[in-house]
Amino acid sequence: FVANGFYVKWESPTKGKAEKGSKGANIMLGVLAQHYAVDFEIYPQADGGTLRLVKTGSGAAGGLLGMRKVNKQFDQLSDTLASWFTQQGLLLGVKKL
Repeated sequence: FVANGFYVKWESPTKGKAEKGSKGANIMLGVLAQHYAVDFEIYPQADGGTLRLVKTGSGAAGGLLGMRKVNKQFDQLSDTLASWFTQQGLLLGVKKL
């Protein structure tokens, strides 16, 4: 997450939230100042794990263009994380919500 400009707040050793951008600026400037938030949880297993990603912001403050940008950012981030975990031999599955 950090490599993609996100700030990570851990709730537990396997659960947290990653955010990028400012909520206030997004409300004031809409699509010009995006705010992205992703809740994540790692379900470890003996031979790897499952990564669960939940998009917590719709981007509606930025209108249709803002929603598209949020969806695109979520897809890019989830693909990047899935690729990294797969390269490490740790990923058994990804759940995107």
